[in-house]
Amino acid sequence: MKNLMKKEDRGIRQSKGTWDSRKVNEYRTRISDESYLDHAIAKIATDLSHYLMK
Repeated sequence: MKNLMKKEDRGIRQSKGTWDSRKVNEYRTRISDESYLDHAIAKIATDLSHYLMK
């Protein structure tokens, strides 16, 4: 978590790995489902709230 505060670590970097097309397609279908997207946003908000409360 300490790395989150470093300015140089915040940029978008190119991935050195390869993408698995099955996983990419799976994530695309998940994201297109509104109930999954609502669940994911709520989970991120909860995790962020817990992190900020520490």
